[in-house]
Amino acid sequence: MADVEKRVKQIISSWFFTQPLLYSIYCTHTFVENPNIQIPMRSGKGRIEYSSALLGNVTDSVLEKYLKVELYRILLLHPYSRQPVNCMKDILFLASDVTIFQNCKKELFSDDDGFSLNGVDYLKALLGRFTARPEELLLVDKLSFEQWYKKIYFYIKENSLGGQQAGTNSAFTQAGNQASELWEENQEIQAELENKIQKAEAEQGWGGLGGTLKREIKEQGDFAFDYRRALTQFRQSIVSANRSLTRMRPSRRYGFSAMGSRYDRKANVLIAVDVSGSITDESFGNFYHAIKNFFFLGLIEKIDLIFFDVNLKISQAIPFSKKINLDEIKGRGGTNFNPPLEYFLAHKSLYSGLIIFTDGEGDVPSLQDSKNNILWILDSRLAYEKNKGWITSLPGCRATYLPF
Repeated sequence: MADVEKRVKQIISSWFFTQPLLYSIYCTHTFVENPNIQIPMRSGKGRIEYSSALLGNVTDSVLEKYLKVELYRILLLHPYSRQPVNCMKDILFLASDVTIFQNCKKELFSDDDGFSLNGVDYLKALLGRFTARPEELLLVDKLSFEQWYKKIYFYIKENSLGGQQAGTNSAFTQAGNQASELWEENQEIQAELENKIQKAEAEQGWGGLGGTLKREIKEQGDFAFDYRRALTQFRQSIVSANRSLTRMRPSRRYGFSAMGSRYDRKANVLIAVDVSGSITDESFGNFYHAIKNFFFLGLIEKIDLIFFDVNLKISQAIPFSKKINLDEIKGRGGTNFNPPLEYFLAHKSLYSGLIIFTDGEGDVPSLQDSKNNILWILDSRLAYEKNKGWITSLPGCRATYLPF
């Protein structure tokens, strides 16, 4: 057969009219051979890498499917989303494969042409120990990428395969780690992909993408930018709250209407962390990591923490920079949102805004003052969908959630 790169170019040429979105996404990445990988293709860091040894003898139909999988993976932002703290990359890759399998079953996996995904094959083998129809289990639950990661992580942790801990020291682990080796958060590429998706939506240029995959891509894109947008809006609101006028006396001609202003680019923020029994160490770690690395980029002068379940776990807020031992403060009971809100209102002169990290499981609090800057960060998409209604109905409150 002809060399892989030449065959791929022929496939891409045929997509110009039939698959405009996939064509445009392909053009944002460099297609390059990597003779050192032991998997057919992988993507990340602006590249799509392939193995000629593994793809040189496959049919054009199978080659096209491998290419589509990587482009779908890119459109779903899997290589460019923030990864969970201390995540297992082989399981992350497995969750990506299963998400694509769920959304593209009819398109990619209905023919008996030998095409398959390592992650799906591995999970089928694992589930095959407990059911005669493992494939059906993969299609029953319609979960997001991050939900699949959590479910598979828990399932593999609790079960073993072949006498070894599943997901450890296996051929799949090597393949999964290699496939996700290029994965790292990249907001510039996320923005570029979002522009491509918005253009496809406006021009009806989705091509042959199935309805379920289209919906998944749109939801993923909506979240990625809603998360950053919510943080950006919160940051802007607390900076704007520190506006000061620069003119000491009114203008003779314009009075006070033309006064100048100056913004204090520093602000103090209070963060209230739900440490009730329903909050996992993983969720807390993801929240801490996100706030530390992706939001407070020198604009916040001071960040204080308080912790709560049914009441406050500490009487006074502590600096965010202090190392936190969650085991020492984690509660056992339910959740009451009134104590952290009351603390914030009582110390409002000290803080420009409040961030509440929680899973949303608790009674709706009472809040009267509309002049608040309060951002609720839910620990999952499921928690966000369940609780965003009552949160956004509270005065001065907005909500978003972590991808993991």
